[in-house]
Amino acid sequence: MGMHRKILRLAAGLMVLPGLLAAQARQISGTVTRVGTGAPIPEATVSVVGTTNSARTNAQGQFVVSAPAGEVRLQVRAIGFTRKDAIVPAGNNTVNFTLDQDVFKLDEVVVSGAATTVERRQAATSIGYVSGDDVTKVASASIESALHGKLAGVNIQGNGGAPGGGLQLQIRGTNTILGAFDPLFVVDGVIYSNARILGGRSTIDNGASVLEDDPANRLADLNPADIASIEVLKGAAAAAIYGSKAANGVVVVKTIRGAAGTTRVNVSQRLGTFDLLRRYEPRIYASVAEAADPSTGHGASAGTFLQGRSLEAFNHYEQVWGKKRLSYETVADVSGGTETTKYFMSATWKRDNAIEPGTGFSRQALRVNLDQKVGSKIDISVSSVFNRALHARGWGNNCNNYACFGYALAYIPSFIDLRKQSDGSYINPAIGGGVSSNPLQTAELARNEAETFRFTGGVNFTYNAYTSEKSSFRVVGSGGADLFSQNDDLWSPNELFYEFSQARPGTSIQNNGKNRQMNWNLGAVHTLRTGGIQFTTSGGMQYEDRRLLTTRITTDNLVPGQQNVNQGTNVVAAQTLTPERTFAFYGQEDLSLLDDRLLISGGVRSERSSANGDIGKYFAYPRVSAKYSIRDIIGSGSELKLRAGYGQLGNQPVFGNKFTLLNTPQLGGRNGFAVATTAGDPTIKPERVKEIEGGFDLNFWNGRINIDVTAFRRQTTDLLLSRTPAPSTGFTAQIFNGGQISNKGIETVFGITPIQKSNFNWVSSTSFTLVRSNVDSLPVPAFRPPASGFGGLGVLLIAQGKPLTRVIGPKLNPSGGVVQDDVGDTNPDFRMGFQNSFTYKNLNFSFTVDWQKGGTVTNLTQLLYDDGKTSSDFGTPAYEDRWFPRGFAGQGIITVYIEPADFVKLREVSVNWGLPRSVSEAFGLGVRDVRLGVTGRDLLWSTKYSGLDPEVANFGAAAIRSNVDVTPYPPSRSVFFNVAVSY
Repeated sequence: MGMHRKILRLAAGLMVLPGLLAAQARQISGTVTRVGTGAPIPEATVSVVGTTNSARTNAQGQFVVSAPAGEVRLQVRAIGFTRKDAIVPAGNNTVNFTLDQDVFKLDEVVVSGAATTVERRQAATSIGYVSGDDVTKVASASIESALHGKLAGVNIQGNGGAPGGGLQLQIRGTNTILGAFDPLFVVDGVIYSNARILGGRSTIDNGASVLEDDPANRLADLNPADIASIEVLKGAAAAAIYGSKAANGVVVVKTIRGAAGTTRVNVSQRLGTFDLLRRYEPRIYASVAEAADPSTGHGASAGTFLQGRSLEAFNHYEQVWGKKRLSYETVADVSGGTETTKYFMSATWKRDNAIEPGTGFSRQALRVNLDQKVGSKIDISVSSVFNRALHARGWGNNCNNYACFGYALAYIPSFIDLRKQSDGSYINPAIGGGVSSNPLQTAELARNEAETFRFTGGVNFTYNAYTSEKSSFRVVGSGGADLFSQNDDLWSPNELFYEFSQARPGTSIQNNGKNRQMNWNLGAVHTLRTGGIQFTTSGGMQYEDRRLLTTRITTDNLVPGQQNVNQGTNVVAAQTLTPERTFAFYGQEDLSLLDDRLLISGGVRSERSSANGDIGKYFAYPRVSAKYSIRDIIGSGSELKLRAGYGQLGNQPVFGNKFTLLNTPQLGGRNGFAVATTAGDPTIKPERVKEIEGGFDLNFWNGRINIDVTAFRRQTTDLLLSRTPAPSTGFTAQIFNGGQISNKGIETVFGITPIQKSNFNWVSSTSFTLVRSNVDSLPVPAFRPPASGFGGLGVLLIAQGKPLTRVIGPKLNPSGGVVQDDVGDTNPDFRMGFQNSFTYKNLNFSFTVDWQKGGTVTNLTQLLYDDGKTSSDFGTPAYEDRWFPRGFAGQGIITVYIEPADFVKLREVSVNWGLPRSVSEAFGLGVRDVRLGVTGRDLLWSTKYSGLDPEVANFGAAAIRSNVDVTPYPPSRSVFFNVAVSY
């Protein structure tokens, strides 16, 4: 009888069990659509707050998610839309969501750790964010130029107007003097090289430094049309996850990926031109006598040249840089997929024909991104892209044989016509009192090109090993490679006028660079939610391998008409190999509590590198940050987020700092060995950046106003410096660690949507950046850093207690004597950006303004024109004040050429119109949307600077920009018309 009772109880229990399970768990379904249009939103994430349960919407915006019994709160998030919560009562299993557009991108998911992410709204540090739409709205050669005026704390400057690169991105000031100064770039998890490979142009034009080669940076290979978003990790508390390569910030680029749904095809075509924006005006000569007078003109040769010719003034800038050739960009992409397989494929063909003959930039790119679900636990994402880029860079900036165009024009009088003569020849300006160089002849015959082939590919792997209502565990892995080969081809033929005076006329250079960067990461993430607290624990290891090989063959005294490097009598070969490997461990703990209002995050990365003196020693980079949110502080839905963070970053020694090299000089006609004059340091270690930041974010007025304020202070210790050892050592310099510099600043972003109607929308954003630097301690005497300037023409000087950007030079003291003293500061007082977008029905108008206040530029271009007696104001009191009697020529006073670097630039303007759907569908062929537009870049400027561009730098990219202007490639404006069709 007892056994029968047990069987009956067991049967009753089995019958009741489904009901008990149903009481503990249920399925909630619904849809997610867009406010106003009702269009479904695919790929939205619907989560059950307080659990690890979540689901994604399908192509129709539908979802089904598991939830416990009783009342629950669901939260939905989607890229480009604001998140939304909803309470689902115990007896309800259906809920629908409508989402607003996230105009300030607060709900975008950004990097928070080596294997974790967080919404910007929840982030405990300041992270800059730019969407792909903002990058591609106006045609640009590279992504840096598309970021002007759009990020607080980020200063972007060009090195000249040459197409296809030559830009520098600086985050939160100068963090090093002799070390690496570029941010770390990460594209879809792959560490991306931004190397600048010097082509050798300064060898041909007798430049004062190899830094005057003006190379393009390799970020120019990254196609803006493929970008989904750009995140800038500015502070150490955010960037410390990348360790000893993150001292200058981290730029995380994510490319477009496919979404579930029907196949979608987009094709766009841009056509436009570039034209000269600013120029130097010619000097107008009153008579032949004035032109031939040695004191006011160019000597007897000018008078001889003008016999039988009219005294006409030719604008040489128009002759050299007045080209308006058609440029174009064609982009096509295909995307779509299912719930398990998603794809995105794109192809781009771009050609920018620049304002100078023989210069331009072109890029062809093919990208394939694939996302694949394998079963219910494995997700695999593959990113791959192949690029070919061609840079024709021209001949700008400083030189000493007049090969550079602007430099030569400073000494060529305006009455000489540089254009090709009727017999096909060119005039040598020397016969008219100028110099032996004709820029148009050089442009036609000389060559300065760089061709790059590049492949970047990565794989990201996620194994969702375990998921329950309260916890989850996943294993993540990634690997990638960035490979490129660059070939520079430079040729200066014998028949060029400036080659006549050379001891060995005619030069040819073949320069090759091969880059290989590989990295892999293996980690795990465990999430536990209990008692209203969520613990997210992550850890893993990372390996990086970098290898850059450059080879150069330089030949001069060429056989006439030959350009092969074996066709000259003086052949010089050079090769440089810079390998480096890094191995790191990392761990991180994120603690979320008080209904996600409080977030505390802490972690550490420990790594060793072959670039350090002790390759087995691990250096630790800790970080900690916290944020606390006060909700409904200014009305329902408002939020004030207080945040603070501290972190440490590193900057690896430059390759070879730990070695003392051997040279191979010629002794008695044979090569021998000799110890180099610079001693390495076998104990060299990374520079260390320590930073504390704090600030707040305030969002209110139903999300229509957002304020972001951040203050920071960072110190760089263990600087890489050079000192002069005792003469008895036989060395003239030695690399070592020592000293300290600091930066402090304020960053603010104010965003507002003043008007938000069903048919009209206005979104405005203003950014503000202020940075100040100081040399806190210096264990060596004051010194000039690399690319600091020219002798008595105003140079940077690093001295204790002074700003890093201080410029000194000859100036008059109050008693009239000439002294070396402060004459300028290249750091601006502040920088602001203004973005505005107006949308009326299907019409959008937007623009971006960039404002810089303060800072100085050394205008040596004007000095050359004054020296060449070709200044447009020659003979006026202004000219006399600059040149005689107490000016530069009289007493070497440089202050007259130190000018304000203030400017206001209209960086971007765009007007886009979407044709009505009825018109689009009338085209047939499955056309869904057609958009027409016109865009402009750098259309208008206002500046106190009398030169071409207050942002240029003759010495190219450098840790501390000297802002020296020496006859750069002039700036240009562009206007493009575009048509975009979607199928």
